[in-house]
Amino acid sequence: MKSIISNATSVLKRGVMLSAVLFLTAGAVSGWSYESPAELPSPAEIQRLGERMYRDGLLPSGEPMQAVIRDDVKVSSDAFSCVSCHLRSGIGSMEGQVLTPPTNGAKLYKPYYQYPPMAPDPNKSQKSMMDFSGPKPIYRPAYNDVTLAKALIDGIDPVGRPLNGVMPRYYLEDRDMAILIAYLKTLSAEVSPGADAKTIRFATVIAGNVPADQRTEMLAILDSVIKNHNRKTKRYNRRVNNQDSVINYPQMTLSRWELTGPPQTWRAQLEEYYRKEPVFALLGGLSEGDWQPMHEFSEQNRIPCLLPITDLPVVSDTDWYTLYFNKGAYQEGEASARHLAQKLDPDEKRAILQIVEDSPRARALANGFQVAWKELGYALPVNIDLPAGRKISGETLRTLVGQKQPAAVLLWTASGTLPALEALAGHTGDTKMVYVSTTLLQQDMKAIPEKARGFTYISYPYRLTDMPGFTLNYARTALKKDNVPVSSSRISTRLYSLNNVLLEPFQVVKRNFNPGGLGGGRVTIEEMSESLMHVRRNYYRDYLFDVIGMLADKDSLDYERLSFGPGQRYASKGCYIVQLSSGPKPELIRKSDWVIH
Repeated sequence: MKSIISNATSVLKRGVMLSAVLFLTAGAVSGWSYESPAELPSPAEIQRLGERMYRDGLLPSGEPMQAVIRDDVKVSSDAFSCVSCHLRSGIGSMEGQVLTPPTNGAKLYKPYYQYPPMAPDPNKSQKSMMDFSGPKPIYRPAYNDVTLAKALIDGIDPVGRPLNGVMPRYYLEDRDMAILIAYLKTLSAEVSPGADAKTIRFATVIAGNVPADQRTEMLAILDSVIKNHNRKTKRYNRRVNNQDSVINYPQMTLSRWELTGPPQTWRAQLEEYYRKEPVFALLGGLSEGDWQPMHEFSEQNRIPCLLPITDLPVVSDTDWYTLYFNKGAYQEGEASARHLAQKLDPDEKRAILQIVEDSPRARALANGFQVAWKELGYALPVNIDLPAGRKISGETLRTLVGQKQPAAVLLWTASGTLPALEALAGHTGDTKMVYVSTTLLQQDMKAIPEKARGFTYISYPYRLTDMPGFTLNYARTALKKDNVPVSSSRISTRLYSLNNVLLEPFQVVKRNFNPGGLGGGRVTIEEMSESLMHVRRNYYRDYLFDVIGMLADKDSLDYERLSFGPGQRYASKGCYIVQLSSGPKPELIRKSDWVIH
């Protein structure tokens, strides 16, 4: 077994060997040069293993990478992985006042410069704008293979300065070091398709027979987002009067990808659209069916998809490239399970009866309930799957309840639900709790028979508390100004949040930091920039989601809040359980807190 490289001296001695085995052209896996194919994996395997080291902190052997922080504190890098600080894109991040600079080869293998000094604004008394006219002080020279290995092992930058103490110092053998450095050279090596210094190209997907009014409403809000961004950036670009694309903000375009025919053909249509016109990301989107074809397209092509309107998202703990509003109907099933678990007597022995109509939304509700119910330690409910085209009837429901004597009924149906509830109301001795879904009932929710309201619980994924007055008034004014239609389908009110996510103001780091290149340092926040898309030429798709993952919670017209975090892909993470008040114009009565999934 090879000895572990343990100090800077040994790294320098092995510099010739590292230079021989590492490719020297940033971003080109084919640039590998080695004498013994048996010692190093194939380029594809190098990429896979290096990615696992960077993201998961696992060596090619599968063992955790061992390291120390603060000079002598031993850590396992499955808890201190590179991605946790330097992000998936390798562009780096800031937490508190600790900056983690870029670790991708395109940045590491170039000199790292200080931000230019602030230039005085003739119309103001203080400095307010960066001056790009003069030379920029260099913070550190470019890394090479040897100095990068030294930084990873000993925490020393190319000019001998120590990196921040929170930067792990890794114990890596030569072969593992070669694999990791090779991966860093490919990480965010090229700007993603669909973006350049002047234009960022987006598309939205309309899949299947989407109603015309819904299509119109979605396109109106998306066009408004694009138009407002372009108007604002044009004004700014004229004001700075500078041709340097570091300052000038790019314009945005939006294409419409309309998918026709059966869903099994949508994937091929998406691929053809993308072949003809590569885009940086997908915005919004509508589908008459579930979102799976679009989700798989985004995942396999690594194309971000931001906030599609769907009740049927793909529910996954590992997929990366689609940000949904929530888990849709599945999430209502989860919330119902958690609420019912709180309501049941701990000694309750009777089964739960789940009646599921033949529809994708009903099956998603049932699946969400079953998964959460099992996680809570309960036996799976008794399932009754209605045949295709069959409505639940009052007689059928009464018969099933009489036969099964359940502790609660999950009525995941749309057609026939209201008369069935009314028929059951005369037999409340058989069951005390029935759960129904807002997503399935839609406008019929408020028409639940009054005599059934006392035992009928409704999963409700939307806002119940009052929206802050300023936010609500601002949103109403903005939608009206841009002639965006607002309907009961909640399309425009949901997608209004897209503006807050895509064009979120964010803090810009100016100066006073240690630029060692890996370990970070202290920073000073001096200014706010207008949009997360203004990322100083870092037009990498993974970085888009890295930045979104660092956003603060957002107000929403439809949801209690939209919350973000690294790798989180469902922004609204809760659901209420409600009942209806009595009377001809019932109000929603909250029967639970915001049930978090």
